[in-house]
Amino acid sequence: MTSDSQQNTKGLLLALTTAIMWGLLPLALGSVLQLMDSYTITWYRFLFAAVLVGIGLKNKNQIPALFSKDKRWLKPLAIAAVFLSLNYILYLSSLYFVPAETAQMLIQMAPLMMLLGSVIFLKEAFSRGQMVGSVVLVIGLVLFFNQQFSNSSTLDRDDFIMGFVIMLGASVTWAIYAIMQKQMLKRFTANQIMWVIYVFSSLFFLPVSSPAQVSSFDWIAILLLVFCCANTLIAYGSFAKSLEFWPASKVSAVLAITPLLTVFFATIAQQFFPQFISAQELNTLAYIGAMLVVAGSVLTALGNKILSKQNIAKLKVCLTLKK
Repeated sequence: MTSDSQQNTKGLLLALTTAIMWGLLPLALGSVLQLMDSYTITWYRFLFAAVLVGIGLKNKNQIPALFSKDKRWLKPLAIAAVFLSLNYILYLSSLYFVPAETAQMLIQMAPLMMLLGSVIFLKEAFSRGQMVGSVVLVIGLVLFFNQQFSNSSTLDRDDFIMGFVIMLGASVTWAIYAIMQKQMLKRFTANQIMWVIYVFSSLFFLPVSSPAQVSSFDWIAILLLVFCCANTLIAYGSFAKSLEFWPASKVSAVLAITPLLTVFFATIAQQFFPQFISAQELNTLAYIGAMLVVAGSVLTALGNKILSKQNIAKLKVCLTLKK
């Protein structure tokens, strides 16, 4: 196997690991939410991440000096921490109202929000490919939720609206956090930023959490909670590593299949654990919408290459020759 082939294989496997972790996460969270409140789950996840990332930074002597003479970074760090904390709690709260598959589709609004925020606040370019991808993504979401609009869904409309509003908030808060992190990478590494956020957020949620709830868990529930805690580190670790072997555009394109993986995992899990997980009943239009959501996400990530002037010119030539 050539060096390039090895690089591509590693990049693909790591990106798939991230997609699988994120695809499974809402299913695990939905099960744990039946036994533990959202604040306590979030506190455990942040504490777990803060301890392990902190150990890694300590071993590398990379604990950030936050209170040095240059304190201008404290404010954006605090803002990023607040908004990521809000994102975690809003995402979890939405699972009280909508199934995991619906939640995973709705959270696809987050990268779109970040893209729009980058264009408005960071003055980044908004390419033709990204514009087409955004339109396809919105159309896909509308089709995926067609049953909610036609009253043919088993999901209560009021629950859907509440879940949609909460997830819209989760998408906005994640986009704000991501834009803030983008700016702070000029001063800190990604792990340093995340460690500060994890520590701040674990302290933030401690007063409203009830850690003792875990004492009533059986071994399956404990394993699910540990998986939820480890998921962020595994997913983000694989994501960061995949960028060493693959371009960000290719990684993003692979991650676009995450909503489909959640639909797939929910269908499989229901066969084995019907008492814990109930897969959402989807019609043909919803499946087409799910495909369009993925296609829109891929176009947003790779649109510059797929819809480049050169490729469009080649397509026109091919169509002309066929005539």
